[in-house]
Amino acid sequence: MKSPWAMVEPDLESAFNLFERPLDALARGEVAAIVLRGVFPPADCGRLVGRLIEEGHLYDPREPIPDRFLQEAVPEGFFSRTTEEDSEGAEYFRRRTDETHVRIDIGSSLGYRGEDREAFFEHSRRTHELFEQLFDDDCDPVGLIYSKLRELSRDKEVQTAREDDGSLYGPAILRAHYGGYAYAPHFDSVRLREKRSDYAVHSFEHQFAGVLVLQNASVGDRTAQGIIHRRAWEPEVDPFLKAGTFHDYAEEKGIERVEVVLEPGDLYYFNTRMIHEVPGLAGVEPRIVLATFIGYSAGRNEIFVWS
Repeated sequence: MKSPWAMVEPDLESAFNLFERPLDALARGEVAAIVLRGVFPPADCGRLVGRLIEEGHLYDPREPIPDRFLQEAVPEGFFSRTTEEDSEGAEYFRRRTDETHVRIDIGSSLGYRGEDREAFFEHSRRTHELFEQLFDDDCDPVGLIYSKLRELSRDKEVQTAREDDGSLYGPAILRAHYGGYAYAPHFDSVRLREKRSDYAVHSFEHQFAGVLVLQNASVGDRTAQGIIHRRAWEPEVDPFLKAGTFHDYAEEKGIERVEVVLEPGDLYYFNTRMIHEVPGLAGVEPRIVLATFIGYSAGRNEIFVWS
């Protein structure tokens, strides 16, 4: 019988008290997530969000949505710009631009932009320039995600993902989710989902995510939070994900799930092969996170991080 599934929290010490190598435990699916509470000052979260709005990278949800954000928004439920399925999704999104389910990315998403290598790496170059302007030694949430990951790994080199020719991926991505934007149950994997074998990150055995919460969406005392299911993706799960019936499948199979309740300033890491979701919550304020993907193999000295 499986032991109860849970998060490891609230700090690095707790993780090391349980596991010699916490990231190996995450790779094996022994824990739902590793949560580091309050590692980025909540006041800095608020100041950063304010700056993003002031400088025009995000918009104030109390004001009408500027047209350019509607043009740049990522359609709900789609992760690639060029597949036939996603083209249909983009057309659907254009037909509902009077609604407010909007995701704005500040950064370069490999999943969304990776079909065109040259364009992706050019976009990533511009992201590095932008992040150098947004962040400094006094406010460096990207560096925080990397440094905590380095500590968790004990002895591995953590670096922004790169190709053999030196081309750099985006170091992280800021994502703002307006109007109840949701993620249905899904998994993320360069190897198994996107099958991007022409990118260096494809070579890692495991893929994690590192997510720093900057602002929550809330309605009353409810906040938008992620849910991780104790079920790693396998082909047999696909029909239920595609049909939108994974919850029925999980109930029938007795699959455990953990709600990862976070406050601004909390950072967590999880294995993206585990089925996960973020139910939408249409609060006034958007849910804003700084997110990364992470390539990890126990036998490799380097860890690659990208957006």
